Amino acid sequence: MLAIGVAALVVAIIVAVVVVVVSNATGGTTTDPKPTTSAAAPTPLPGENPEVKSPVVPPAPHAPPPTATPTAAVTPPPVLKEGDDCPDSTLAVKGITSQPNYVVGDQPKFTMVVTNIGLVACKRDVGAAALAAYVYGLDNQRLWSNLDCAPSNETLVKTFNPGEQVTTEVTWTGMGSAPNCPLPRQPIGPGTYNLVVQLGNLRSATMPFVIADAAPAAPGEGQPPAPGGEASPEAGAPAGN
Repeated sequence: MLAIGVAALVVAIIVAVVVVVVSNATGGTTTDPKPTTSAAAPTPLPGENPEVKSPVVPPAPHAPPPTATPTAAVTPPPVLKEGDDCPDSTLAVKGITSQPNYVVGDQPKFTMVVTNIGLVACKRDVGAAALAAYVYGLDNQRLWSNLDCAPSNETLVKTFNPGEQVTTEVTWTGMGSAPNCPLPRQPIGPGTYNLVVQLGNLRSATMPFVIADAAPAAPGEGQPPAPGGEASPEAGAPAGN
């Protein structure tokens, strides 16, 4: 009986030890789960709508390299030979007034000057059909030309040496005119005007001049003598001497 009791005690002790070991093993592997926390969304700034998403701008595509533009070859001007026609680039035209100031009723005289400013002798038509004088107002209104009422078909081919000039003089009656000379023509009143000379497409610089009112006549000037106003011979003087 004693042996049975001892054996039962030993078994009880072994069972207790096993239970303790198993309990400790289970408790060592069990961990309390920790709650997962997600990062809080940033607080939107005043005036921002968190539901509106900013558009995603794609990167700009690479621009193609610039294409070289072909340039036309510059053709040098032809070499002018002696005796060739004078191009406009080798000539200069100028208008000259006979005086800077006139009065109403005067007939101004204008001189048209063509000069070869090139380095080679050349020829050009400077006849009345090609060379013309014009009068303009300060508002650039055309008032007169010597070809309006006296058109001409005259040609005058002139050979210009370098620096040589040819001059032509015209007279203006002071009356306005237009192409084909429509009538009646009106006199040009006082004012400041510009003379321009033109040869083909070549125009001169403006040459200003002034037309003023005529001075009033002095009292008695230009009046016919009174009847019987002729002087009689002095007494005692010989008649018919």
